Amino acid sequence: MNQTANFGLVTKDFQSNMRGYLITQDNNLLADNYNKKTELVGITDTLYNLVKNDPAQTVRVRQLLSISSNIVAYSQEIVSICRTISRDSAFQKIREGEGIRLNKSLTNKINEIEYHENHNLNTRRMLVARTQENSVRFIMVTAIVGLFLTVVSIIFMNLDKRRQVLLQNEINEKERLVSQYLEAIPDGVMVINKQSEIVFLNQSGREILGLKPSKLITLSDELSQITLLDPTRFHERFTPETLPVARGLKGEKLAGNKIDLIKNDKIYHLETNVQPVIGIEGEVTSAITVFRDITERANYEATLEKARALAEKSVRVKDIFLSNVSHEIRTPLNAIIGFTNLLVGEVKEPKSMEYVEYIQYAGRNLLELINDILDFSKIEAGQVHLEKTTISLKEVVESVSVIAKQKAVEKGISYQYRLADDLPAFVEADKLRLTQILLNVCGNALKFTEKGGVTLSVEPVRRSVNGVQTIRMTVTDTGIGIAKDKLSDVFNRFVQATESTTRVFGGTGLGLSIVKSLVGLFEGTVKLESELGKGTTFIMDFPFQVMQAPAEPAEEIVIDPRESISLLKVLAAEDNTLNQKLLRAIFERLKIPLSIVNNGQEALDKLREEEFDIVLMDIQMPVMDGYTAIKEIRKSISKTIPIITMTAHAMVGEKEECLSIGANSYISKPFKESELIYTIAYLGNKGHLETPSPAPQIKEIIPQQQGTMADSILNLEYLAEITGGDNELRAELIQMFENDSKTQLDTIEESSRAGDLERLRQSIHKFRSSLFSVGMLSTANQYKELEAILKQGSWNNDLAQKLVLLKAESELGLVQLKLL
Repeated sequence: MNQTANFGLVTKDFQSNMRGYLITQDNNLLADNYNKKTELVGITDTLYNLVKNDPAQTVRVRQLLSISSNIVAYSQEIVSICRTISRDSAFQKIREGEGIRLNKSLTNKINEIEYHENHNLNTRRMLVARTQENSVRFIMVTAIVGLFLTVVSIIFMNLDKRRQVLLQNEINEKERLVSQYLEAIPDGVMVINKQSEIVFLNQSGREILGLKPSKLITLSDELSQITLLDPTRFHERFTPETLPVARGLKGEKLAGNKIDLIKNDKIYHLETNVQPVIGIEGEVTSAITVFRDITERANYEATLEKARALAEKSVRVKDIFLSNVSHEIRTPLNAIIGFTNLLVGEVKEPKSMEYVEYIQYAGRNLLELINDILDFSKIEAGQVHLEKTTISLKEVVESVSVIAKQKAVEKGISYQYRLADDLPAFVEADKLRLTQILLNVCGNALKFTEKGGVTLSVEPVRRSVNGVQTIRMTVTDTGIGIAKDKLSDVFNRFVQATESTTRVFGGTGLGLSIVKSLVGLFEGTVKLESELGKGTTFIMDFPFQVMQAPAEPAEEIVIDPRESISLLKVLAAEDNTLNQKLLRAIFERLKIPLSIVNNGQEALDKLREEEFDIVLMDIQMPVMDGYTAIKEIRKSISKTIPIITMTAHAMVGEKEECLSIGANSYISKPFKESELIYTIAYLGNKGHLETPSPAPQIKEIIPQQQGTMADSILNLEYLAEITGGDNELRAELIQMFENDSKTQLDTIEESSRAGDLERLRQSIHKFRSSLFSVGMLSTANQYKELEAILKQGSWNNDLAQKLVLLKAESELGLVQLKLL
């Protein structure tokens, strides 16, 4: 209503300014009219916003604006007539009454808008009045309801309070019972909160730990009274942060933790389990540990372990004895058989010929017996490994059948073999061991068959799956058979079907035991079916990898090493001073130019400064290792220069990794001089940068019995080879080893004590290279096992103890070296 009134006043002021201009001719009045028009536009916007929700008033405002526009146009027309014609003409136009009509229309429209707005205002006033009345009634009702609810709440609060008292009494009773239960447990129970404060410790726990009756507040208070040691970390003392129960506060669930307790100057062994306590929100609120004294059990286990070790040692001693005796007997026995064979051609007298044949027969039986004992002892000691190659099953069966048929003819019985038509032509297997199995089983069948015959059948059991097919080999005889109660015993060592079997047919009872063990190495199975007096059937199933026909061997390239390497210029990257000395001596002896650097970075710098024909690269070196150096050489220096990696590798797959990053060949330490020369000669020929085939008669040097202290720790044959028989070089290598070994062994011991496994692994790797350089191959290979374990991230107290033994063995080896 105010905006409408203002709109009318501004419009009338506009007309007044127009009349004043006609009378006074004052242009300022016209300028003020411009301001009035601007003011009308602002009022118009305000009016539209005020009535935008009222369609009827919006129409009236539009009509009001239309009238106002006509008044403005009329006023401007009067001013225009005054300016263009005359003032009298303008007054004449005014007297016509159009302005009065427009003013009346404007007044009527303003009154109409005000009337309707007053009506709306009265309506809202009535609505407010009714709302106030309703609010008063609502407040009164609410007050009454609130009073009622308050009374009811007080009643229920009193009831709830009584229930809470009952519930608290029940909780207290349960806590008392739980506390009695915990106190009755013979194991120790401890609970700590997030602040490492001891919330609960039962009496059994106090007695186990030997704690005084005083109240404990924190784990620090507990550890100030007792000494707890970690047996898995060289008896390092536990701190409040490293105790297993403290780790439970981090959400870890731990079982079977071992803790050693020092009490009354004695060591007690404890075993603990830790469980985090989870709150309602899923957060860890505390941790509980249950611990018990397992000293007696640990001592019993230690006694059992000693007994087991003693038993295993006895078995090893027996196996070694059998193996040694078998070898020692076989040497003169071979001479007996050999000279007997010579006698066959010399003896003509029938009686003497008969005696010689008896000697031959007895010699062959004795040799077969010794071979069985030797094979059995090797299998028992775990020294038999399959060397798988691509073989023809038909050829194996035919070669076995030639021998079996000859024995059958001698006994006057039949022998035949059957090969299935769908048998794979070639499989992957150890030809020697497979032949041994078939000869043993067929020979056994022939031995116990007096009439009838023996049949060997070979057929596939099922189709090939992922290239693997199960082949069944069945040996059936018509011999004496085996009683059903003896079927499960015939595969045991030194056991035969009956006690009379040995007297009648001879033998040791080792043959079938060896067969079962060898079949197991093939991951196969062997079954036995027999009926006493009717014969026996041996069923053997082998899972063989089916192979394609082997390719014809390529013609080998014959290389004269001396001629090929005489003009080569070689760069060697090696950080071990002993190996550096050894390489320098070998190359000086061969008159080959050699430059030696200490790491991969120096090798890169040297290759950028000079040209070389071949590079020898150690893998593990400081500053830059061999892997990184080879990649950089191939990337920025040369893609063709031959690179030979030399390392005392500890993990399977290292050779493949070296070749994959750009190396041309790989020599493992300890290396033989002949192997090194052959490889350099092969790669030194610019036309042959592919990986060379192994040098003739080059084998990795592995001690027969790793893990035991040999009578002689030194491999003098290898030491003589790498030094070329040069005693002065040997003495210099021994002196360098003596100077370096103490520092290296101290570093190994310090890393082990600190639990720094990566530093320990690197230290062992470096020391192994030094051991190779003085011929201590057995010790180096034992260190190799530890390095492989460390590379997998594993370590324990037993392995740390083995380090101590190896240190003693290394020091003993040095003593032996100095006595040479």
